Amino acid sequence: MSRDFPAIPYPWQQPQWQHFMGQRASGKLPHAFMFTGQKGIGKRHLAMALAQTVLCSAPQSQLPCGQCRSCELNRANTHPDFMLLEPEEAGKAIKIDQVRALSNFITKTSQQGGYKLAIIEPAEAMNTNAANALLKSLEEPAGDTLLLLISHINSGVMATIRSRCQLQVMSAPLLEQSLLWLQPLIGDGNAKELLALANGAPLAALGLVSSDALEQRASLIRGLESVVQGGESPLVIAKQWMSYEPRELLEWLLKWLHGIACVQAGGNSPVPFSPLVMQFSQRLSGPFLYRFIDKVMLVKRQLLSGANPNKQLLLEELLMDWSVLARQARGGNG
Repeated sequence: MSRDFPAIPYPWQQPQWQHFMGQRASGKLPHAFMFTGQKGIGKRHLAMALAQTVLCSAPQSQLPCGQCRSCELNRANTHPDFMLLEPEEAGKAIKIDQVRALSNFITKTSQQGGYKLAIIEPAEAMNTNAANALLKSLEEPAGDTLLLLISHINSGVMATIRSRCQLQVMSAPLLEQSLLWLQPLIGDGNAKELLALANGAPLAALGLVSSDALEQRASLIRGLESVVQGGESPLVIAKQWMSYEPRELLEWLLKWLHGIACVQAGGNSPVPFSPLVMQFSQRLSGPFLYRFIDKVMLVKRQLLSGANPNKQLLLEELLMDWSVLARQARGGNG
């Protein structure tokens, strides 16, 4: 918590924040919240803001005062009544022993005389045994205990756990809100492009500034356009794409294909297209396009379920299918 103290809710989180503060003022805070939504919109930040404010002895203007003993402990990341539960290694599961430690933590008396509070992120990382262990704590909550579950994949959390939490579904902010927040931080004209690449998630877009994401996307587009023009072989492009993370690549490809579908329907694409792709999108068969989108979505679901296909074969198959689409579009126009 010391890395982000005080955590002040982002502008687009004000409706949720006022709701929380109203519940707190009336003594009606639930024993558990579940914040769900895409990555990069500030769910963890909002949970931290709520944790710091609830633990503060004398909040000022609905925010932690920064001066009481609890705030000093939060700033130093040593508050004895706060616990952060997350995988011991990135991408791994939250284990039953971790949840048992959490259960033991919340049954003890608060050392600061207030709430016992824990954040669990991501909630879908709990394995079956860990989730069942947490269920017992949710079914018999201790007094003055608040659990904040953060989920990036709502369906990945057991229904019995979801039903025992007050669900807070969080969406990406409006483009205007995101731009107002992001542009002063990056200081250039790439804000819209970064937001498009990050599915409208402002924090994710900010994280892309220091990465080579824009360069990678340009490389992906060059590969797809080369196949459209009948240039490079799909097998050659697949080899060039081997350095990309499969889930991120599929997510971006789906967004790109969705943009083509929007153009075909007479709408505006959420991602910028070159003149070549705009022309190609008008020639492409709608049914063929949607079958290809369905296939990419199926592969994405398989990866999310834990499947581990051969990456090279996967990319080769998808690009071969894209090549078939490209030939159809070229052949359909002379």
